Amino acid sequence: MKKILIMLLSLFMAMVLVTAAAEGTGYDAFRPAADHALSALETLLKEQYSRIYVYRDFGDTENHFTQKAKMAGWDATLVMDMDENWQENPAVGKSCIRCTQITVPTDWGGWLFLNGWLPEGESVPRLNDGSTDGQGMDLSGAEALTFLARGANGGETVEFFTCGFGYHGQWGTPTVTFHDSAKKQSLGYITLTPEWTEYTIDLRGVDMSNICCGFGYTLFGEKSGTGENVFYLDEIRFTGDFSERDAHPMLRSYDTDNIYIRNAAYIYDNALTAMAFLSAGKQQEAEKLLDSFVYAVENDRYQPGRIRNAYAAGDITAFPGWDGAARLPGWYDADSGEWFEDRYQTGCNVGNTSYAALALLQADALYGNERYLQTAARLMDWVIENCRDETPGFTGGYDGWPEGGPDVTYVFTYKSIEHNIDAYAAFRQLYARTGEQKYADAAESALELIRSLYDQDRGLFFTGTTNDGKTPSTENIVLDAQVWSCMALGDEFVPYEDSLKIVESMKLPEGGYPFCASNINGGWWAEGTSFTALMYRLRGENRLAEEALKALESIQLDSGLFPAATVPDLSTGIELFDGSPWVYGTTPHIAPTAWFVMALNGFNPYVFPNNS
Repeated sequence: MKKILIMLLSLFMAMVLVTAAAEGTGYDAFRPAADHALSALETLLKEQYSRIYVYRDFGDTENHFTQKAKMAGWDATLVMDMDENWQENPAVGKSCIRCTQITVPTDWGGWLFLNGWLPEGESVPRLNDGSTDGQGMDLSGAEALTFLARGANGGETVEFFTCGFGYHGQWGTPTVTFHDSAKKQSLGYITLTPEWTEYTIDLRGVDMSNICCGFGYTLFGEKSGTGENVFYLDEIRFTGDFSERDAHPMLRSYDTDNIYIRNAAYIYDNALTAMAFLSAGKQQEAEKLLDSFVYAVENDRYQPGRIRNAYAAGDITAFPGWDGAARLPGWYDADSGEWFEDRYQTGCNVGNTSYAALALLQADALYGNERYLQTAARLMDWVIENCRDETPGFTGGYDGWPEGGPDVTYVFTYKSIEHNIDAYAAFRQLYARTGEQKYADAAESALELIRSLYDQDRGLFFTGTTNDGKTPSTENIVLDAQVWSCMALGDEFVPYEDSLKIVESMKLPEGGYPFCASNINGGWWAEGTSFTALMYRLRGENRLAEEALKALESIQLDSGLFPAATVPDLSTGIELFDGSPWVYGTTPHIAPTAWFVMALNGFNPYVFPNNS
């Protein structure tokens, strides 16, 4: 009788967790908030196809035409270096460009903003010289170049232009073999005011199919007078319809001034966003991101077949003429001018790899896409080949740069329950789709580790193991270990129902949930609260789901996004590689926004129609 009862409970659990239509009486009340959240994510994606930046902020990975060439007449010392990280009174963001030039009646000078090129095997880009094809950007669809400018005092007279690389003068003939597809498009000499003013160069009807010079300016003594000219530039961008462009966008994870993460498009966050689009029937939007995943996997700068923890925010396609691959995030040091990368962002871990595979597999399950299926299989094959030891489950992956050798690659030997939950779901679906036994074996291995991390006496799942890959790490009790186990395991979760008691005990009075049970800094976690709401909804526990959604609705930002946390330093109980605490702040974050959309749509990222 007991065995029959357990079987019935198992069947019930599987049905509940798969059924996306488990309705609560009050979910319709949250639909406007979910629509606002979805619209925010759509807007971020659409921006990738309606603008291409020449300059957004210093060191921003959305910047193009990043190589600068000085132009000078008789005396090059009159044209001074630009300060591209001027932080006093920018028009938008954290910085603008400060330009300084001395003019005399008989001389001229200025700067070109070029695409540059990077030969194979080199690390320092060169300036374009017109001798080699394939170095210009295809800006077809551009309707205008807009920018903001102001003079330090007012009265500064400057010519601003775009295009024209390889031409002599405004109406001259080409002087190099591979020149821009358009002659110089100029505003002529204009006189600046001390106030930020937007200027526009009309590009309608101009052939923008091959552009090396994205922007430039000149000053000439006969036009600009005599003396020192100081002026400022900001928000230089092409606008138009770039939807036909072969771009591979990744969405910026956080709207933040934090130099270390502001250029990062984390793969987990983008996978969630793709699945949020799928949950809303937005196939085209989802596929724009998923096609970027495929590009990243096929064009890794070290070795195809892996996916990094993060990519450069914006279009990750290598610049034309640059011998590169999918672009990775990082930041410029303003003092040295050196480019730095973060060891975690450039690394590959099992959880993020599995989430990318889950998103690809969900699209394949909904619409059928052999390329997505093959890419997901390739990713999970990487997990099998690189993240196994002699015991059950999968190790963490690595931080750092395998392209740089073992001295800068940090291989992990611990095992994370969260990583293995994600991998378990991906492996199960791959086995269902391909019938290959290696995926069934891998799923069982991940499941065996998950089971081993449950503490029967305390009724909870531990976060993972210590570095030996076997001994449970028992100190930090985290939300996702409990909630994701429930969402992913289906009927396998029945023996672990007590773990949801710890989830309910973590709920704060306002209805939100923290990252970890200790929660030493107070506040709650928007992402965790969103996926907990989804879990409760899938279980039919509508009161708890709606309480979490109400808490989230109360902190939704005007943009439609959600902050990562309700306090500036939400504790995770986890330390970063340098020993500092990993915390979440109040900056807008796409991950909770995507989870909120999935919660309202009842979309379980771990479950597929054919393996429920």
